[in-house]
Amino acid sequence: MSRIIEIPSAHFRSPAWTAQEQASAVEQLEGSNVLFIAGLSVPVHEDERILFSQDTALTDGVQKNITLDPYLKKTSGVAKDSPYRSAAEALMTRYRAETEAWLVRLLGAVGGKYQAQRTTFRPVEIRNRKALGKVGDSKQFRFDDTLLHADAFKRRPMVKRRILRVFNNINPFGETRQWKVGGDFADYAKRYLGKIRQPLPGEFAALNLLHLTHWKRSHYDHIMLHLHDLGKLDRDFQDNSPQTLFEFPPNSVWLCFTDSVLHAALAGRYALEQTFEITIDDMAHPEKSPQRILESLTGQQLC
Repeated sequence: MSRIIEIPSAHFRSPAWTAQEQASAVEQLEGSNVLFIAGLSVPVHEDERILFSQDTALTDGVQKNITLDPYLKKTSGVAKDSPYRSAAEALMTRYRAETEAWLVRLLGAVGGKYQAQRTTFRPVEIRNRKALGKVGDSKQFRFDDTLLHADAFKRRPMVKRRILRVFNNINPFGETRQWKVGGDFADYAKRYLGKIRQPLPGEFAALNLLHLTHWKRSHYDHIMLHLHDLGKLDRDFQDNSPQTLFEFPPNSVWLCFTDSVLHAALAGRYALEQTFEITIDDMAHPEKSPQRILESLTGQQLC
């Protein structure tokens, strides 16, 4: 069962934060726990407060987030001529720099091995959110953040990398961000592995050739995508599996490996999220990665 472990902000910022505590934070993070720091936040500049205007046109109506993507070299989720675009880009760029510094402070030398990827601003209220985008009704479940899941990307295969996400509740109205954190990843995988089909010969190469993935998918990604979908479609799992509710207050930060921490976002608006990647070889304990767990369960090398 994943735990939410609080680190006092004052101690995290003080000279008393030691190399031993950095090593402990690495252990807790790689052990599929959520690290939570209340009283830590990226500063929001006065000209960026336009992003809290509660305007329904803040996003483009197709995407639920505004995303700054260094791989695609573009900002999505907001119209090009929107008055919010420059403010969102400035805030997300600064947040990326802040989170990079936080990781080094929190994890020591290991923190410098994480590679920053997409940054997102999440202004839309999660609770009772209507379906967005052009996805058909039969696939809307994949984009439902309120369902417990482990992260997996359809177009961005992870291969031998992991997904770490750093969240920050910057809500100016005193509203919390409510999360649900689930049970053990190995138990989750065991529940569904027997239902996952073997990939077809040449399937991953064909997906890449058709530009349905940015690069070639691995067998590990194939399994993770099916685990994501099967878990979200399983009502018994959603209702009765081990889970803990927690509310992250405004001006707080939390981070976890979202590819192994089963999680769901139930309510909240105005949050930032920075995605990082790290290769499993750069982990202190690669055996705790989803890839190694799945290889142990299947008896196969998956990448």
